Formats: sequence, C-alpha cells, structure tokens
Amino acid sequence: MNRRIFNRRTFILGTAGLAALTGVGASRLAGLVVRRGAPLASLVPDKPVGEPVRFSLSGLDGINQSLPLHRPFLLHLWATWCSPCRHELPALAAFMRDWGADCPVVPVAVSSGSPEKVRAFLTQSGVSGLPVWTVEDADLKAWVGTEQLAIPVTFLIDGDGRVRASASGPQDWSGAGGAEALRKIFAGMRG
Repeated sequence: MNRRIFNRRTFILGTAGLAALTGVGASRLAGLVVRRGAPLASLVPDKPVGEPVRFSLSGLDGINQSLPLHRPFLLHLWATWCSPCRHELPALAAFMRDWGADCPVVPVAVSSGSPEKVRAFLTQSGVSGLPVWTVEDADLKAWVGTEQLAIPVTFLIDGDGRVRASASGPQDWSGAGGAEALRKIFAGMRG
C-alpha cells in the first residue's frame, strides 16, 4: 500500500514537474521567436523572382493605393487573428514612426476584414501610428501563386515591383541597427 501511494505521488509530482518545465521552456522559446524575430539585415537582395506586385490596397475612407510604388519597399503581410503578428505590431508601429513619413514599409492586413475593422482592432490593441491597408484575398493569392501563405511574411520588393527577398515569421523591428541595415539594403538595390 505504501509503495502504491509513493508511485502515484511520484507519478503525479513528476508529471506536474515535467509539465511546468515544458511550459516554461515553451514560453521562453515563444518569447524569443515572437519578440525578437529575424533581423532586418537578413533580407539580403537576390535576383528578381516572380511577377511584379500588381494589386491595389484598400485604406480608410475609400482610399486605394496601387502597388508597386516604383521604389524599393518592404511589403509586410500580417493578420488580426495571427498571434505572432499581434506581438510584432507595436514594434513595427514604433519603427515606422521613428523612420518618418517616407518609411519604406507597407504593412497590409490579410483576411482581417475591412479597413475599418482593422483600425478598430489596432485601436483596441493599443497600436497607434500604423497605416491601415488591406488587400483582397483573391488578388494576393493570384500574385503569390498559392492558396496558403504563412503569416506574418515580409517581402523585399524592388523598384520594378519584383520580389528580391522574403522572410517568413516576425521581424525584429526594434533591433539595434535595423533602420541602418534597411537603408544599406535599399541603397545597394538602387546602385
């Protein structure tokens, strides 16, 4: 009888301990992935790939923007339902504010509803200063050439609207030297 209690207690305590350690490890791993993301310097331009970006973005108050912008830029696709995106958005908004009005990042909400719903989501989430752009799912899927797309994803687009690099997952918008690295990348694409 004593042995049975010991085994049950050992099993329960061992299982609880393992679960706690796994939870701590997973939360640390998730924290590293979500908070830091890939450095912007990892977007190294390569040869142009695929068809040029040829779709329009919908903004607030019926404003539309056509892509490409005829200058290099980052097309950052995110979604309101995406957990890594929600963690990444405050740093992205701060990056864009720090860069200024000519920031070369175009954040676009995918499968997230109307621009008004996206704005409401950003307001509720406490994210300010992020431009509100959405894209029609069919237009995006036609450009990407697939039904499935991992979100978030960032594309480095050249002045002709062609993809030169991409990075799946969150980016490290608050990393030291990120803005300088991006300026160097764009300068190299122009030259």
